[in-house]
Amino acid sequence: MRVVAATLLWLLVDKGAAFFVTRPTPGLGDTKICMAAGADVEKVVKTSPSAVDPLMIRNVAIVGHSHSGKTSLGEWMLYDEKVLTKQPLAGQSLLDSDPAESSRHSSVFSHFLRVPHNDHLLELVDTPWHDFQSDANSALDGSDAAIIVASVCDGLKPGTITSFKECQEKKVKSILCLSKMDREFIDVDNFMEEFEATLGVKPVPVQVRVHGKGDEFEGVKPLFLLKANGDIVKNDEPGTEDAWKYLEESVAMTDDDLLMEYLDDGTLSSDKVLLGLKTAIRKQKILPAVFTSSEQNVGVIELMDSIVAFLPDPVEAREEALQAACESEGGMCGMKPGVEAGFAARVVHTVVDSFGSLSILRVISNSCDGGGNFDSIPHNVVNMRTGEDIKIGLTAFTLQGKERLAFPTGAKVLPGNVIAIPKLDSVQTNDILTVKEAVSEEAAEIQIEEETQVLSPLSRRASELPLMYTALVSLPEADGKKGGKGKTNSGSDKLISALHAIAREDLAVNVDTVKGSLLLHCMSGDHAQLIAARVRDRYGIDIELSANPVQYKETISKAILNIEGRHKKQSGGSGQFGVCVINMEPLEEGSGVEFVSQIKGGVISKPFIASVEKGVREQLDMGGPLAGYPVTDVRVVLTDGKMHSVDSNDFAFTSAGKLSVKAALSKAGTRLLQPMEEVHFQVSEKLVGEITSIVSRNDGYVMGSESSGLESVEIEAILPSASIPAVSDALRSKTAGSGTFNNVFAHYQAVSDEQTVKKVVDESPHRHE
Repeated sequence: MRVVAATLLWLLVDKGAAFFVTRPTPGLGDTKICMAAGADVEKVVKTSPSAVDPLMIRNVAIVGHSHSGKTSLGEWMLYDEKVLTKQPLAGQSLLDSDPAESSRHSSVFSHFLRVPHNDHLLELVDTPWHDFQSDANSALDGSDAAIIVASVCDGLKPGTITSFKECQEKKVKSILCLSKMDREFIDVDNFMEEFEATLGVKPVPVQVRVHGKGDEFEGVKPLFLLKANGDIVKNDEPGTEDAWKYLEESVAMTDDDLLMEYLDDGTLSSDKVLLGLKTAIRKQKILPAVFTSSEQNVGVIELMDSIVAFLPDPVEAREEALQAACESEGGMCGMKPGVEAGFAARVVHTVVDSFGSLSILRVISNSCDGGGNFDSIPHNVVNMRTGEDIKIGLTAFTLQGKERLAFPTGAKVLPGNVIAIPKLDSVQTNDILTVKEAVSEEAAEIQIEEETQVLSPLSRRASELPLMYTALVSLPEADGKKGGKGKTNSGSDKLISALHAIAREDLAVNVDTVKGSLLLHCMSGDHAQLIAARVRDRYGIDIELSANPVQYKETISKAILNIEGRHKKQSGGSGQFGVCVINMEPLEEGSGVEFVSQIKGGVISKPFIASVEKGVREQLDMGGPLAGYPVTDVRVVLTDGKMHSVDSNDFAFTSAGKLSVKAALSKAGTRLLQPMEEVHFQVSEKLVGEITSIVSRNDGYVMGSESSGLESVEIEAILPSASIPAVSDALRSKTAGSGTFNNVFAHYQAVSDEQTVKKVVDESPHRHE
């Protein structure tokens, strides 16, 4: 039995069975009447609301700082529209279903929701924060608009600041949602002032807060009302006058014509205020603000009204980009928004588990006939990143949190839809997929959008976050032998495959092998532990994480002269004989190893001089007497030697070179050198003192700083490589995940602290006994 429906009307419970009864809703596609057998009512209705007109879709990312209420807000939207049948409870998220999310009480992955509201379909994505910002960025790149959720009681948090900056940079139209409005001791005016002082934009409320006894937050009065028929009209309720006046003035200030009319007449019509507001939001000249309390379920429906009323549909979002393309030198005109050159979609998320991969696509455009009927999912597409032809099978899904709901074969796919396709193994997050005949047109459109900076899901470039933590990965000891570390065995092969699968899903993960060691690069130590848990839970592999070994070196402090290396062996027949005499002297830091021959008169023949050099360099690489680390910044001068016409050979002089170096190092003694990193921090100006303190505590020094806009500053410092993990964790703690840094090798520097030298020597795995 099928009915035209999108929302649920009532719930009948009879003898342990829960029936989800639906009502017709114009403009939306089919769904099913569902029954959940058993004593417990299902939490999620196994239906997939859909739209038949892209103008009725809103594609929106929910972004913001951790614990600001993003996930709760999404769940209450589902509940208010009867898609969830169980009331969301604080600390018991229905969307955060991964074990890591349950234990952390915080999102780790993006979750996709389909919420029907007033004849519209809200394609929402609830995003994580902290170490998982790359996931949030990918979701944002594929969205037309965003809800920036900020907890007023917690103040202006780094995640709020970063989310706003990302929306501005990516040209994502936004609404600021002030959450947890029911909490005590909140100061909205102070929050607004801090927001403006920090980010240069003052949010403009499009609602009036309603307070009861004791200043208790009871609800909101929207300045515009969304009617059941889709009309948007001014709300003339008492108590909205001052807020309306402020909105009217704010809108007038965004357009010269509106400002002149406002100055002449002292007022604007409500229709002009609405049109001006929507235009200002699209041009990012106004950031509208709304008020909610998820725990009290206050303001949630009004937020959905605001999404429908003020944020662009997929066709409007494409109109702006196509207009810019038409007006540019490229002159691409006449393309119909949402149809354009045919099917195009962006991969906004990838799920990889033991069952395979699932690529989540946000549809940008699709072909349609003269009657406006869009096509179904094409079976053949091209990956624009690789040029590879890709076949799409018959299986597809829509997503409702963790639930995968079958997408009917042959069903129409609209711009703005989010669909999940399994087994696209060569596809990565942020790839653009399109039909073969549209490749050249889409490539030209992407180039024009980048040049004009009118960015859309088609053209936004993926943000690259610096991976600030590196760990050495190995398998646990078994039978006294260490596994992993890049060695070729079945256990290590499975581990490497598992880590690469996670890296495909989590763009803030990178895996490589250096000198036989398996290295994991990620955002923090906490992130690394989470990855280890995912490898264990998904693939049944326990791994051990340890600090990435620091590549210390040694050098000498004084010159050593006339050190002989003699190799002589005689055991019948031809023997082995080679003698060399060397001087060794220190060089400036960063000079490396120099070998100079001063042999004259053929005392040692040229081939054997090369053998001596080979032995010298090999012995220096084998490490010095202090801790067994390679020796650098020295000059070795070959001054004399002896050879035998019969017994001398390459091996003998290579050995003599080694012996001479070993003797010289023993006599000279060595000192420890540590690698230093040039580190560039990107933080808020308010945190400059904290960064200076972090650098100082970790034996580094600040080189300089400069402003990088929106009260951000870039600080350049030099720090020991050994301190980078501690610096990463300290930065994450002090900046709540908003601070980042990039680091590159700078130079080697002598270690002056005796305790540090002793610790490195005692813990060195290369120390010569």
